[in-house]
Amino acid sequence: FFFSSSGQLTMASHHQVSVDTPVLAVDAREAFSGLTETERLYAHYIAQASFEGSKICLFQCSWESPALFVLFQACFLGESSTAKYRQKCLEKGIAKEQFDAAVAYFATFLSNMGNYKSFGDAKFVPGVDVDTFTAILSTSSGFTEGMAALWESIKERVFSTDKELLSLGFQPNGVTTYFTSNCVQEDAVTVQGVLDQKGFAAYNTRLRKTAEGNFEVMVASAEVTEEVVLSEAPNIKAVYGDHAVFMQRVVSNLEEAKKNAANDTQVAMLTKYIESFQTGSLDAHKDGSRHWVKDKGPVIESYIGFIETYRDPYGSRGEFEGFAACVNKETSKKFAALVDSAESILPMLPWPAVYEKDKFLQPDFTSLEVIAFGSSGIPLGINIPNYDDIRQDEGFKNVSLGNVLRARLRFSDSEDVAFLHSDDQVLYKATALEAFDVQVGLHELLGHGSGKLFAEDDAGKKNFPDGVENPLDKAQGVQSWYKAGETWDSKFPGIGSSYEECRAECVGIFLCVQPSVLKIFGFEGDRADEIMYINWLHMVRAGVLALEFYKPGQGISGWGQAHMMARFSILQVLLEAGEDLVTIVPGSASNTVIRLDRSKILSVGVPAIGAFLQKLQVYKSTADFAQGKQLYTRYATVPESMLALRDEVLARRKPRHIPVQHVTRNLAGTVELLSFPASLDGILDSFLARFDHVDQDLLAQWQSTQSEFV
Repeated sequence: FFFSSSGQLTMASHHQVSVDTPVLAVDAREAFSGLTETERLYAHYIAQASFEGSKICLFQCSWESPALFVLFQACFLGESSTAKYRQKCLEKGIAKEQFDAAVAYFATFLSNMGNYKSFGDAKFVPGVDVDTFTAILSTSSGFTEGMAALWESIKERVFSTDKELLSLGFQPNGVTTYFTSNCVQEDAVTVQGVLDQKGFAAYNTRLRKTAEGNFEVMVASAEVTEEVVLSEAPNIKAVYGDHAVFMQRVVSNLEEAKKNAANDTQVAMLTKYIESFQTGSLDAHKDGSRHWVKDKGPVIESYIGFIETYRDPYGSRGEFEGFAACVNKETSKKFAALVDSAESILPMLPWPAVYEKDKFLQPDFTSLEVIAFGSSGIPLGINIPNYDDIRQDEGFKNVSLGNVLRARLRFSDSEDVAFLHSDDQVLYKATALEAFDVQVGLHELLGHGSGKLFAEDDAGKKNFPDGVENPLDKAQGVQSWYKAGETWDSKFPGIGSSYEECRAECVGIFLCVQPSVLKIFGFEGDRADEIMYINWLHMVRAGVLALEFYKPGQGISGWGQAHMMARFSILQVLLEAGEDLVTIVPGSASNTVIRLDRSKILSVGVPAIGAFLQKLQVYKSTADFAQGKQLYTRYATVPESMLALRDEVLARRKPRHIPVQHVTRNLAGTVELLSFPASLDGILDSFLARFDHVDQDLLAQWQSTQSEFV
């Protein structure tokens, strides 16, 4: 951190990238070595499609991100390697520390596919001044006159720490490129209402507002087809061909992957994905997802499309994401056992049976070794697809990203885990990985995979019986449900993603106290008690650390990360439970610690979480946005009394790990897996190997639309 003369953390330094940013290696070498050549080719082309599609994330992040990506390519490819570029800069009189600061910035930028953190949506800026950064760029032989002009056009925005540019969101509290810069939140509400009426999901779209005040729903597709009028008043039409060049690259690689598919189900899946990315049809992507759900136990697991809606401030538009991974059969056995036991575990959840799915459709649940993950970040676990009708009526899959999880939850013996008491340090460091494995399993399978949405179809037929009792108000009963065309994301705008993460996290800690559940993971007796305790302690600590992602003065809109908003809400529930279940003990010299009374988890903690979880589920099932938002706002609101703790969290925070991934290369039908050091240089060199030429098409797309998003 950098401090002003008064000792206060400055705004600019708070957002500067640290040269000490840790790097984790996503290592899949052992798993990849066991693949056949056909399986390697399949994984390679899925990886290529994923990484080419991930360039769309640049356009979904910020106005300047696509141009900054091209500048990185031009300057670093111009010097063949990061080490050679560093040496050239040193010979020009640039200090090593200054060049390393630029490397740290670009490594962080590439890992987030944009200059806003994928986990937190906060802007980050270089750790050197603009003149030094410019000198570093201009030293490269790739810094041509055209690149110099490009840099001149964006450098002020890259370095700006103006308040309205510090986070993603609707104006005036942030910036977003899911909407043209003349759109406001009310425009999103207006258009979403029409889309719901038409049954037109917004996952693969952006929104343009014309100078005349009309709206164009920009659909991602390789083909530029005829416009479709969605509404005359207000004037709304769908236009196709957004991100066309990247969608065509995705299609081309999926065509090659299809030639190496393992079975007819994968062929059918890829055929539908190709149709979706070619035409912009979300129905085709849903059909592809249906085939994907049926592809049980593949050697190579994958998924691709516009998936998570976390970064759209309205919560309806998906960020591009794609991955290829090997299934770890041995580690997957415990998840398979959890799936087999799911129907006996679900009744333990704190809501009536009618609020649960009519039939639990047993999904695949596998532990994966990630070969390639193209997006703005890599999660630890995933439950997909996100289409409510498919998840409820046809099924879903769960994946735990094992090599990512192992890399992220490693502690050295000497490392001090912030906010934990000395009594908890050793056990936490020894147990966190196993405890989090349990949490991921329960969160994904029985959190996201549980609960029914009460809905009515086009014909007026309901999927729930008349007279269903509302456990929160037995006299009134069920008064609301999802109408035709409405989805979870559209019905719970703004809070939907975080609310659902909170529900899934609550399911995890609620169920992890059950001996029968812990036994599935191989834990019994005292060890089971330790796993339960550390899982709850981890959640409490996460609730404190969440304050890093909150901006005061904006209410719940001040939250910049859905999962952390969820974890803070859970912390508030546990603090409200009282009886000293959770205490936050201030200390001198910024050494506050949290204490969790393990003897009261069952007697105080579980009932509190159970009551909260029941409300979350009932409001979700019944599409009761008003009550759901009121509940969630109550617990997600940060009281003024906790702002001092937030300051301490910021002062004690450490840079978040960023990953270095493999690169696959097809050499005349033989696929090799390239590995890179777990270092900032390694991240840059991996991107230079992955994208080995300056993407002029990317630059052309940015130049053709940039004036609308600035």
